[in-house]
Amino acid sequence: MGSPLRTVPLPGSKSATNRALLLAALAPGESTLRNGLDAEDTRWMRGALQDLGIVIEESHDQWRIQGGVRPRARRALWLGASGTTLRFLLPWLALCAEGPVELTGAERLFERPLEPLLAPLRNLGAAWEPRPGGGMLHPCPTPPQRMDATVDASLSSQFLTGLALAAASLPEGGRLSWDAVASPSYLTLTELWLARFGVSAKLEAARYPAPHLIETPSPSSITVQTWEIPGGHLHPVDLDLPADWSGAAALLCAAAVTGRAVELGPLDPEDGQGDRALIQILADAGCGYTWVPGPNLRLWGPLTSGLDADLTDCPDLGPVLAATATLAPGPSCLTGLHTLPLKECDRLDASAELVRWLGGKAEVIGNHTLKVTPTSATPDLARAPFDPRADHRMAFAAAVGGLRMGGRLQDPHCVAKTFPDFWGSWHRLLEP
Repeated sequence: MGSPLRTVPLPGSKSATNRALLLAALAPGESTLRNGLDAEDTRWMRGALQDLGIVIEESHDQWRIQGGVRPRARRALWLGASGTTLRFLLPWLALCAEGPVELTGAERLFERPLEPLLAPLRNLGAAWEPRPGGGMLHPCPTPPQRMDATVDASLSSQFLTGLALAAASLPEGGRLSWDAVASPSYLTLTELWLARFGVSAKLEAARYPAPHLIETPSPSSITVQTWEIPGGHLHPVDLDLPADWSGAAALLCAAAVTGRAVELGPLDPEDGQGDRALIQILADAGCGYTWVPGPNLRLWGPLTSGLDADLTDCPDLGPVLAATATLAPGPSCLTGLHTLPLKECDRLDASAELVRWLGGKAEVIGNHTLKVTPTSATPDLARAPFDPRADHRMAFAAAVGGLRMGGRLQDPHCVAKTFPDFWGSWHRLLEP
């Protein structure tokens, strides 16, 4: 192992920050959050909460939030391109808002699936009126005491997270049931943050006989999971928010493909963020790593084989691992990618395009698997710039691919969605 490229500080976690912001708004009293991510997605969340009557005092890296107020919209809420902001806020507003709330945002935001979240809210008396660029939410005439719902979470775990956070604000909480969920690791993260605000959610699973279908063979049983969310337990907190494993991904992959070493932190090895699985994925392909005081993660390359990874729990690693696979010494297979077409862009199609732009071969199988044959091309700085489709994770992935293959990037500023100083950190990382 050579000397570390650099010790690079990481931004706060978007997933943790937006969960903590909403929980602080729900919990009666004053919460203090430090080291949260200050990026587009979290600014849209903070702005929406303030437009709903939540007082947020911001000072340097610290936010004080006065929670426990019933939301009432002062104006239409602009949510940008933030799926977490929309899907976390909407259930709370549907159950508790005083009067209708207009939700607006980037065009792609409302093209992404929303019906599985709306269906259980309609059953409680809320209504959604689609409009150009968003929609008007008509909340329940009277906030319910409790919410019991069966949810189709097969396209996104964010539907369950949004409903669970809203249920925690009700006097009697709620119970959610489902039989399939995308990216289940994010439910663990939600449970962790509910617990930090005083709510001990209980997750259970039970197996039931499956209905027999003549046309399609079915398994003999299905697993139904339930989440019991206690109500009336939310309390304010004083917390430091964790750094972002997602933001670390491109920097770690840079070490993997260059054969050098990088030290990043502070990172929590026990954090609930699903993208922490990246360490083991890279280790299985030949990289080494260790934990050093901070706590910081030190990881070094080079890769000695291709990547073979099931990303069901962490599909957002797909783009950066596709770029990494293109530079690996052998073929790679990435599975569990069925939610990627529903992200900020169609990340499965965009990842395949990126592999080809880098000179590799990409084979998409169904909507869930990407096979990558590494590039044998030489760097070509004259080829057309890569279009990240306004998606921050595609820009991060292109940066990794460009380490060996060069090239230009359209719209490099799209990284501001979650990592505003990405390019500064990238250049610090690569300085000799």
